[in-house]
Amino acid sequence: MSPGEGVANSLEFARGRLSPTERLGESLENEKKTKPSEIRLKDKKRIAICGGSLGRENRLLVRGQLVDVGVPNYADADDVWDVLTGFFVGEEHQITPFKDFSLAPVRKPILAIEVFDTKEKKVFESSPFIGNSDGFFSCEIQKKLKAGKYFFHVIFKGSDSYRQYTQDIAYLNLNENSDITKSTIVGKGKIRILSEKYDSYLTTSDIDQTYLATEIGSGKGMFSTIFETPDEKFYLPGMPELYQVLRNDTEDSPLCFISASPHFFRRTMLATIHAHGIETESLHLKYLEGTVRGVLDKITSTLTRPDKLFREGLKPALDRTGKFFKSSYQSLFDQLSYKLTILLQDRLYQPTKCKEILLGDNTESDYLIFTLYQLILLGVLQGTELENFLYKLNFLGRDAVTRDNARKIADLAREITNIHGNKNSVFAVLINETSIGPNANQMRQNVYHAMPSSLNLLKLKNFTMFEPTSGALGFATILHALGVIEFDSLLTVLKSMLGKWFHGVVVDEKFLLKTAQAMNVPEYAQKHKDLIAGILTQCVAETEVGHPSLTKID
Repeated sequence: MSPGEGVANSLEFARGRLSPTERLGESLENEKKTKPSEIRLKDKKRIAICGGSLGRENRLLVRGQLVDVGVPNYADADDVWDVLTGFFVGEEHQITPFKDFSLAPVRKPILAIEVFDTKEKKVFESSPFIGNSDGFFSCEIQKKLKAGKYFFHVIFKGSDSYRQYTQDIAYLNLNENSDITKSTIVGKGKIRILSEKYDSYLTTSDIDQTYLATEIGSGKGMFSTIFETPDEKFYLPGMPELYQVLRNDTEDSPLCFISASPHFFRRTMLATIHAHGIETESLHLKYLEGTVRGVLDKITSTLTRPDKLFREGLKPALDRTGKFFKSSYQSLFDQLSYKLTILLQDRLYQPTKCKEILLGDNTESDYLIFTLYQLILLGVLQGTELENFLYKLNFLGRDAVTRDNARKIADLAREITNIHGNKNSVFAVLINETSIGPNANQMRQNVYHAMPSSLNLLKLKNFTMFEPTSGALGFATILHALGVIEFDSLLTVLKSMLGKWFHGVVVDEKFLLKTAQAMNVPEYAQKHKDLIAGILTQCVAETEVGHPSLTKID
């Protein structure tokens, strides 16, 4: 591009004839012609990474993290930055967890939350509050908001950290035109408020091996995920369509994701979910630094108050210390304590009568987590008994619950009982039975062995046993049998699986037939399974003689 053409394009942009996206595209083309050594970050921008939030009329929690992100050369205009997603236009296709791992958290940010309705009328403004030393923040809203959809602004007002303040001053002295402290609105997010009388469905889903085909069977596979862009992530065939039909057939029922992936996966995960055409209300990821910080705090407390440690004698003190460090180490990798805590926290903000659909897999401990969650909701395990049970729980050879986490879970259980009573909100529990985890019988035996000897799950009233099955096809079959989704929606999921990659093969009618014939379903869904197997049998036969395939079925 000649200098004259560059001036002309600048004038076109100034007159409004070139959109920000077009300008960015032109800049990106120029970037490709630039030597890697010449590409520089020209500034940094302060952004709040939030995702969304789901609550009820009288109670809502907004969460996020405030970080400083580098601004590349081509992003020289505010209108190429999407404040809702935290991406510069086009960046959502190149983002990886590895890139976000190095984002600099803003220490102890002073923030406020403003909530707006769909007509952009402000309906709530919080008092200023302070985030933690890693930039994480949460703001509970207890003002009554009518059921519906809203969005919020995160307002940056300064920092309560002298260290952060001096860093900002030093940076501004070197970069006079930087806007890290000029921008007031540093992030946006979506809010969904459910009526207190809401009695329809609410789906909570795991991600790895439930929705995404993440290679978690090897360290190499897990490590590679931090370098994957959203476009490089594969979903399990049929899962995006399952989430879509679930929402469509249940009058826009909410969908929430819980994953034990580290928090720096958030922007990549949100971009992936969006790219797959899935609408979600919230995404929970694990804050790994919190576990490490907890260990350091415990060490500091012990060194400053050794009398508390040895109050009951040397041997009990050593036993507790060993248990703490072993549990803390396991919790970096295990999901039990983390996911159970998130499920209980979310329950505080749900309507009493909602019907939860829980989706997970057999590669970790989802089936036990969903079982314990219900026992807590029913009040079968509570108080000191619950705390001691969790603290002593050893599942698959792992101690994953520290005393502090066990106490936190028991406290959440008491609060839930005060709000909802001893009511089990769980309607269905579906587990993807992968080849790298235990089979259906082994899962049930694992759970039975983990339970107190006096507890018989089969005789427990209002308890929903988990159902192992085969991915999206099994999920859809059971949900149709339960009356949650229509038969046409089951066919939509079935047909969407054709042509997708799964464990190195392309899914066709023969593959689907084998899956349908082999998959586990409860007795009430057996006739629906047989119907699907019959349809697929006919499709395979007709395809072999050149007739239309499953995709032609209306």
